[in-house]
Amino acid sequence: MAKLIDEFLKKHGSNRYQVAKISGMGEGTLAGANNAPLNNVTVKTLQALGMATGMSAGDVLNELISLENDPVVSFIHAHPYMDKKLVQAVQDTIIRLREEQHSSYKNVTFNRYYKEVEDTNANAEIAMQNLLNSLDPNKK
Repeated sequence: MAKLIDEFLKKHGSNRYQVAKISGMGEGTLAGANNAPLNNVTVKTLQALGMATGMSAGDVLNELISLENDPVVSFIHAHPYMDKKLVQAVQDTIIRLREEQHSSYKNVTFNRYYKEVEDTNANAEIAMQNLLNSLDPNKK
């Protein structure tokens, strides 16, 4: 399942392996940062991410904070055993729509689909499929 740093790098067409090659930071260090809460990510890691994306460490941090507050990313992180292809389809659709429409999906909520059902992976997948269907009706 994509974590915050992986999500950030995917958005920028990169991955942890490429960051390690460019920055000289170990892949294990990047993997550890990827699994850590954002407030535990070091400046050195932010600088490495910046080297790979052409951004300043401050801009990287701002974008990671924005991603962390994304309700879709938060929902995905809270349900790590959902179908990976479905999650990937939702992530790809949101990235594509953000680029095409320059939109933000911070107002997405899962309450409509999810509030009154048990919190299971099966129900989480139904909520994700409903989200995908609402974002891109051609993905049914």
